[in-house]
Amino acid sequence: MNQIHFFSLTSTFFPVLFLVFFTFLFQARKVTAVDENFRICSVPRYCGKMNIKFPFFIQGRDEPRCGYPGFEIHCRNSSLPSISFGDGDYIINDIYYHNQSCHLSRAVSFDKYAICSHSIRNISLPSDRFLLPSLQNKTFLFFNCNLSSSRELSRYNIHCAAKNESNATLALFSNDPMLNFASEYCDTRVVVPVAFTSGEGSLEGILNRGFMVEWITSNCSICEASGGE
Repeated sequence: MNQIHFFSLTSTFFPVLFLVFFTFLFQARKVTAVDENFRICSVPRYCGKMNIKFPFFIQGRDEPRCGYPGFEIHCRNSSLPSISFGDGDYIINDIYYHNQSCHLSRAVSFDKYAICSHSIRNISLPSDRFLLPSLQNKTFLFFNCNLSSSRELSRYNIHCAAKNESNATLALFSNDPMLNFASEYCDTRVVVPVAFTSGEGSLEGILNRGFMVEWITSNCSICEASGGE
């Protein structure tokens, strides 16, 4: 009778013990993998003097698991890091990890020729990873504008060579009350985000000072504080 009872208990609890054992083993291996990732990726990484941390990783130097897909950056000759978007490359001047933002500027500087030749394009941010701060200023560049129909817009003319009143190029800032009016007399426009306002220097200087972007990923500070646990 006791022997039968023993075998009955064994047949009842063995599957439970088996499940508990393998659950423990799986969790232990999972924790080991997390610890290994944290150990590798928590090592300080620099591009020039800039500390590179999650979600960014240096392409060709860091393991992709140390960053987030789409946040790979380039570090050439220990200079400032750069990142590529659909419309070109951008220099990362500063990274502010505490509020998930960074200060960018175009890798190829703005000059009068680039503006007047219409070679500037709208910034193409991947919307699932980056966004522009809502209160940030913008510069609107209008092309092929007909000033003969509106003399009021003449003060925005940047006077490109070989341009006349029927195909002028204008520059206005986002807070200008004439912005909508200018749209009626110009064919195309390009919007350039800027971290500064009008009156702070030349148009080229303002554009070359860059702008701010914010990134969209989970905040890693809790993981860092816990040592990856």
